[in-house]
Amino acid sequence: MPLRRIIPTLENLRLDNVSENMKRLWVKVYSMEAKLARNRDHDTITGPFSMLAGSLLQELLEIMRERKFLTPSILHILLLPQLKSLNLNYCSSYVGNTLAHTITVRCKNLSSLTLCHCDQIPADTLVELVKALPCLTKLHLSSTQCNTQVLSAIRSFCPEINELDIISCKKLSADSLLHLVYDPVARSYCCQSLQRLRAEGLTPTTDLQSLLSVLVFVLLALPKLKYFFHNFVPKAVCLIYDQEFHGAQMPAGFPSLEEVARYRTSTHPNEGSGRFTLALRKIDWMLFSLLPKIGAVCPHLLEITMILRDSWDLDPHVLPWHNLTHVTFCSDERMDLKELLPVTANIGPQFKYLAVDGFIFKDELTLHTLLSHCPNLLKCMLFLPSPERNDRQSQQQNEARARNLCFPPLQFPELVSICLVYNDLGNPLPSLYKVVLGNIIESVFKYSPCLEILHLFCLPFSLDEAFQKALTPPSTALQSLRELELVRARISIHTINLLVFSENQLSLISLEKCFHISRVDYNELLQRVRKENLEVVITRE
Repeated sequence: MPLRRIIPTLENLRLDNVSENMKRLWVKVYSMEAKLARNRDHDTITGPFSMLAGSLLQELLEIMRERKFLTPSILHILLLPQLKSLNLNYCSSYVGNTLAHTITVRCKNLSSLTLCHCDQIPADTLVELVKALPCLTKLHLSSTQCNTQVLSAIRSFCPEINELDIISCKKLSADSLLHLVYDPVARSYCCQSLQRLRAEGLTPTTDLQSLLSVLVFVLLALPKLKYFFHNFVPKAVCLIYDQEFHGAQMPAGFPSLEEVARYRTSTHPNEGSGRFTLALRKIDWMLFSLLPKIGAVCPHLLEITMILRDSWDLDPHVLPWHNLTHVTFCSDERMDLKELLPVTANIGPQFKYLAVDGFIFKDELTLHTLLSHCPNLLKCMLFLPSPERNDRQSQQQNEARARNLCFPPLQFPELVSICLVYNDLGNPLPSLYKVVLGNIIESVFKYSPCLEILHLFCLPFSLDEAFQKALTPPSTALQSLRELELVRARISIHTINLLVFSENQLSLISLEKCFHISRVDYNELLQRVRKENLEVVITRE
């Protein structure tokens, strides 16, 4: 059954006690000291926590966040030099000039700073903040007042920046990225350690071609860039393959794309033949038609999200990508799932993550066959394919096949997380498909010893039998399960009780719109969980 509530360690008890007394005592003490020191530098008042180790201070901040105790006054006390990482996303509504100044003065050793949605900090203050934090390797500024001057400051004062998030910064344009990677005064390329850049939402300064030129510039200028998140990255990669650099108009002070390409060649002698290769590990929302060019320029890809249309022949293009481990297949034209089988048959065993969305099937066994090709999955997300509409005679034949169907169970020895979603609620589920899905679910329950996270959304058949079969003694199924989320599930309170009081690690159960469980049964379950002192949260809405 889920873990019983454990006796906290002495260290945790002390931190809990400190957090409980912060509002009542420490803030008052701090306020009195601040009044006495009104004519001195208020940033020198750090309260009693200056001797606390950085890791414990970080843990205390997290406890305060979880309990919603954080206030500007408390933050002012806890912003200390020993902090290495600071995340203010959860209290962005009161992070402004004052707290930013405190960070600038006190927290000079930060290597990671998250200010997402902290839009009350002016751009000038962000510039001064960045200048004061030369050790930064990770900086998240999404939905802030970050502008071109802030990116220029990052370029000049954060030489080791490795990860940068500037999503939805309204004061940035595509051309702003140029100031991040190139110094037009020193005429030098910068941020050469940058590996992860999130820039979704940046729009063209003039037209689409100008945006693509900027993306090409960034890709060529940053040799270590592995993750670059922007919708038009696939098209920019194709321009690099075609070497369509002529005619691109760059802003004054910046080299042309031809010059950037020559710089790239000079720093990467192996590309002297003129064929560029990028370090990118992931590309999202790639049309299948772009696949050959992207595969040639990005031979190190680990993760792809591919949009498939019409008939296709993916096998020859994918097979050279021996490192590919995370794959998402999307179809917006209801392709037959069978089209994926040549791919999964060849490279399915190397997949660690698989997501499928938007497909149909003509043969109910296709999904089972596809999953049998991918035994080493760690995570899986399936928007379950819808059946092609069959006539009455076909349905009768399928019912006959379903009665006689027998095939081996699937085994996923490394699977940690799976999400199954069925959206075609307006049509009845064919008998054969119901048998196939039941077998898949039962296999996941019984033969996934590492399964920790299980999400089942809108499955149009009862889950009672599958769970009860899996949990029948002396079964060891689902013993690693930590999180169970059910939406519109046909499941009884008896099965939920069986799950809660079986051997597992459950800490969260969500029963959203599970209408077969009454309010009375739900409340009785909660009472029993409290009585047994189990450390599991159960929600219904």
